[in-house]
Order: sequence, then structure tokens, then C-alpha cells
Amino acid sequence: MLTKLLQYYLYWLSRIILWRHKPTIVGITGSVGKTSARDAVYAVLSAQFAVWRGAGEKNYNNEIGVPLIILGARHHRKNILGWMGVFLRCLRLVFSNAYPGILILEMGVDRPGDMEYLTKLAPPAISIITGFGSIPVHVEFFSGPEEVMAEKSKISNALPKDGRAILNADDKNVLMLKEKSRVPVLTYGTGETVDAKIEEFQVLFRDTNGVKIPDGVVFKIRYQGALIPVRIHGALAKTQALAAAAGFCAGIAFGMNPVAIVEALVYFTPPPGRMRILKGNKHSIIIDDTYNAAPAAVEAALATLASLPAKRKIAVLGDMLELGAYTEGAHRTIGGLIPQSADILFTVGARSRFIEEEALRSGFTESQVRHMDDSREVESILEPMLEPGDLVLVKGGQGMRMERVVEAIMAEPEKAHELLVRQSVDWKRKI
Repeated sequence: MLTKLLQYYLYWLSRIILWRHKPTIVGITGSVGKTSARDAVYAVLSAQFAVWRGAGEKNYNNEIGVPLIILGARHHRKNILGWMGVFLRCLRLVFSNAYPGILILEMGVDRPGDMEYLTKLAPPAISIITGFGSIPVHVEFFSGPEEVMAEKSKISNALPKDGRAILNADDKNVLMLKEKSRVPVLTYGTGETVDAKIEEFQVLFRDTNGVKIPDGVVFKIRYQGALIPVRIHGALAKTQALAAAAGFCAGIAFGMNPVAIVEALVYFTPPPGRMRILKGNKHSIIIDDTYNAAPAAVEAALATLASLPAKRKIAVLGDMLELGAYTEGAHRTIGGLIPQSADILFTVGARSRFIEEEALRSGFTESQVRHMDDSREVESILEPMLEPGDLVLVKGGQGMRMERVVEAIMAEPEKAHELLVRQSVDWKRKI
């Protein structure tokens, strides 16, 4: 009941602000890559416009979070005075002329009706769909993946006649929406017929103490016959190039010059916990992908792990959550990918037992596998076995708290608050 009252309260406060300032809204949805796309879009648009986006690791893409972004406020949990302060902030914003002209909002879906609610609250002028995968996250409250995709696709239905839809053409389920779109569409990806095509993707390395460390990626975007080079520092995955391409399309939709867009992408840095390269203990390398774990994202992370050179490749995988009836099958699919992606596997949580079982069926031996019930148990076994040149991928559902593993083996734990997800006091207090 209190949550519903808070939701109603925030809905109308944010509607007042949107009515007063009438910003152009960029709405981003999908099962994977929303936050990376958000940050790439922000890097591009903020080069020429006044822009707001969400920030931080908390879930700011739902009925409570989206209004908080609009209001530029934070979550006050059970603090009544704090929520009263949000009302005062709303009053200040009503009389301010400093509100940004563009809002970038992630729009997540947990249950049927969520997208309709969010697009009614904050109607987007431009929508971006980053990808669905074969088994979207949050499927447990839907009849199946198709219903999740249909719900998220409603973001395009909310666009005005002069709006623009931006679609990741590498996801065939997303690309199918192009034929149904009522507005002009911009596509991005690696296919031949996309508007912004990623070509010549390459990971850059630097040599440190005889260990090759990923230092970023370079690629080119082909747009209207021109090839424009792009470099992203601190990235290593093609998914990050896709996020940059989404940002490129957003810049085009706002009338920016393609060269100016690419120059702005220099300021795009992968967010914490999203395929970030970190220095590990004993001159190892960590791929920190601990923010969350959808099946498609885990598959992409393992593909990246497989593609990179390393002395040994270690995958530390926690449970994927909120998959309902698809839980066992999704985890077994991941397990089948392990032998061609990693040399050693750590699994964390009851559901990840399915990953372990399938990895063993697919060719792994018992000596290559370790299982723990909790992420805090990993350090005592993983840290002593690290060697120079090891490449360690750490990933799992948000509730598995896999960032604890990264903090335990990173070379600079004093920078955890800066580099890792879920480092706030509230998160640290959670079990």
C-alpha cells in the first residue's frame, strides 16, 4: 500500500515537471545493454545539448526510479522527511529555467503493463531497443519470452508521428519491429543492410610485465557510404561497440554531424560492472561484468572470454535470476558453452549447479570445476590459485553479489567504491 502511494506521489510530481519544461525524452529498453547504451547516448548528446540521465547502480528504470530521474532526486527508502524534500525539489524545478532539454530514461519491464505505465508517464520522442535475446530477463511474471518482448516493444507504439525508433539489428527479434514501425527507423549492428554498421572491430592490448592487457577497442562505423573510425578506452567487447553505435544513431536522430558524434564517443566509458577491464592480483586480469546476468549477456561475455588471449581463462558465474520456468534450460545452455570459453569454472548458487552439470557433460573434468553456495566463499579458493596472465570473467545475477568476488581479487581494492557496482552503504549492509 505504501509503495503504491509513493508511486502515485512520484508520478504526479514528475508529470508536473515534464509539463512545465517539456524536455525531449529518449527512452531505452531491452533485456541487455540498456545502461551502456544510455551512457553512450549521453556522451554523444551532451556534446551539443543539455542532457540528464540516470546514474548509479540502483534500479532507476521502473515506476519509482524513472520519476526520480525526472526529478533529479534519490530514493529515500523509509525516510518520510526525505520524500518531503523531493516535493520541495519539485517546487524548485517548477520555477527554475535550468531544466535540461533532453532526458535519457531507461525503461525496464518486470510485469505486464509496465511499459504502458512508463510511456504514459514519460512519452518518448525517440526510442532505442538494445536487444531481447532468446530468453529475456524478468520472464517469470509473463507467459513466455514472446510476451516480454511484446511488452517492451510497446515503447515504439508510444512514439509521436515525428518520432524516431532506433533498433539493434543484430537481434532478429528486435529487427522484426522495423516492419511494424509507424515512424522512421534507424538500425545499427554488424549486418549488411543496417544504417550504422560496425566494421573492423579489434581489441587493443598493452604489454605490462609480459602480460597482454586489453586496453580498449577500435572499430569503424559505416554510415551513408562513409567509414568513420571509433575508439573506446576501457572496453573489450563487441557489445560495447553496439552501445556506441546506438549512441551514434541517437546523434543522427538529433541532427548531429557524424564526425562530431564520433568525437563525442571518446568520452563514452563502459559503466561499472559492465564488461570492464580491471587489474587483478598477481598480474591477472579481471573482466568485471557483475552488474546483472541475462542469458544473452552471459553468452556474449563468454564469447568475449573465448576470443581473448590468456594464460588461463577462468569463468566465475553466479545464478541467473528471474527466469521462472526457463531457469534450468537457460543455465544448461550456458554450461554447454563453457568448454570452448574457459579452462576453469567457478559456479555460485543453487541454480548454477545446472551450469556445472552441463559443463561436465560437455567435456570439462571434475578438476576444472569448483562450486560455492555464496559469492563470499570464492575468494579463499580463487585468490591463491591466480597466476600472472590469468583472465578472470566474473558475472552473475544482481542478487548473487558477484562484485564481492571482484573486490577480493582486484589489485586495487581501495578503488572499489569508484570501480565496482553496489558499493553504497545500503548495498554494503545487505547480506
